[in-house]
Amino acid sequence: MRRLGILIFASLFSIAPMIEAAVHVVRKGESLSTIARAYDVSVSSIKKANSIKDADKIRIGQKLQIPGAATTFIEYKIRNGDSLSTIAKRHGISAKSLAAYNGIKNANKIRAGQVIRIPSKNGAPVSKYANLPSSIINALDRIKIKRGQWKNIVIHHSGTTADRAVNIARYHREERHMENGLAYHFVIENGTRGTRNGDIYIGNRWKKQMHGGHMKLWAHNQIAIGICLIGNFEKTRPKEKQMEQLEALVAYLSERSGVPPKNITTHTLMHPKHTVCPGKLFPTSRLQAMQK
Repeated sequence: MRRLGILIFASLFSIAPMIEAAVHVVRKGESLSTIARAYDVSVSSIKKANSIKDADKIRIGQKLQIPGAATTFIEYKIRNGDSLSTIAKRHGISAKSLAAYNGIKNANKIRAGQVIRIPSKNGAPVSKYANLPSSIINALDRIKIKRGQWKNIVIHHSGTTADRAVNIARYHREERHMENGLAYHFVIENGTRGTRNGDIYIGNRWKKQMHGGHMKLWAHNQIAIGICLIGNFEKTRPKEKQMEQLEALVAYLSERSGVPPKNITTHTLMHPKHTVCPGKLFPTSRLQAMQK
């Protein structure tokens, strides 16, 4: 299928920017009305631009001139565990609109490996947490958040170069005798001790919407969501994949919990005399960019 404009291919599960010069190639299952909804134009305007008398007589492969400005898309290859609703949510549009853009009649009949196109801004995902894995979004969406309870999101490091969330949870429970186990709500792994770099571990404190155990002051633990990145950032910087997933997770939590971006902070920024966590090599400036 020939597209007008620029198509830049990226890696297997990536998104590729695509600028279409107001031309649409009809795909199987599409109708003039679904195409019109996808481009946010009227059926009559498409009919007029293409001298179409009967809206039911369009054919697969037919090129239609779409009146109005050009539309920018990204291409997305569906992964295992994806659903049309989670893909749509990650990209800031409705599942109904996404189905219309792709001529999808049955949202339950998408498959892994299928490529769909998604409207975007400047070739980038609309949602700031679009890069979160579908499995994480599905798990997070099932948790009923106590909106209004959480006032801060606080970033920590584990202080260890090689570790994993389950080991920290055991230590907190058995060695520090913390009744509710893992002190943090989330841990982002760094690929050591059998983990995958960037994997997000959702702790029971978040699943049950319980207070944290990661702050010095009891009052802060009641209102602060704790995220720990595995690593000792006094010695090394966090891995890029960890930071990407941190940014996406923070964006999701900020939106769902109502924590304002200005209240995304680090342990040492809240308690400068108490700790250096998350370390001098943690990119605090990058964290501050999340607040904008």
